[in-house]
Amino acid sequence: SSGINAEWPLRPGTHISITEKFRKSLKERHLLMLAPKTGNLRNLDLSDMSNAVSNKVLKSFLNSNYELKILNISKCSNIGPEGFKIDHDTSSENENSYPLAKLEVLVANWCRNIRPPCFVSLAHAPLRAISLAGTWYTNDEAVTDCATFFKDNLECLNIDKCYKVTDESLNLLVHCSKLRILKVTSCWRVNDGSVRRIVESCKELQQVAMDDCRSITRSCLFDLSEKGILLLEARGERGSEKWDKSDNYLRRMFRF
Repeated sequence: SSGINAEWPLRPGTHISITEKFRKSLKERHLLMLAPKTGNLRNLDLSDMSNAVSNKVLKSFLNSNYELKILNISKCSNIGPEGFKIDHDTSSENENSYPLAKLEVLVANWCRNIRPPCFVSLAHAPLRAISLAGTWYTNDEAVTDCATFFKDNLECLNIDKCYKVTDESLNLLVHCSKLRILKVTSCWRVNDGSVRRIVESCKELQQVAMDDCRSITRSCLFDLSEKGILLLEARGERGSEKWDKSDNYLRRMFRF
């Protein structure tokens, strides 16, 4: 269809571009037909297609594209743990090639059913950036999994408006030595102590967003500024949304 621009079958495509107008009219059956025809995708953007993107659709794309590096499923409310389960019996000529083995960026903002078991399925992925803004089930268990499974590669973590997160799990980010960007906007249970520990331990940290963190003191903000940490500010809901988009801060970081 004219609404989908894929680079196959003339040559293996690395991305699929779906126009905004066509995105709204897609159904699950369309994507289930499309997924098996891909196989070399690097960048998959399924955002804002909640009506069409099911666990079955996501699973089909993941099991068809071993080279996938960037996945955006923002506002796909039907996606849950089942969508990240891979087919272990999928054959490959390269024993190091399997679904999710090369995934570096996960953008899952406002995905209401993203839960901790999703990260267990992603544990072997070399994730460098994880954006989970507004995901209701992102709690201490989820952040603990991120800090444990992805500690060697994690550079960016966005848990904006994840109200269940506390210092208990945030303290574990001290082990993420490559962390450069941290967004905990509106994480009301986060206190000065965990933020200070992260700043002291993560020497690569450059930017922090802590708007509406009710337990963070002015003293902590001042100390971070003195250390050269850029304090990002979200100016209203629109500003926060813009900051979250993968084509904003993630694009600059990972050049996609």
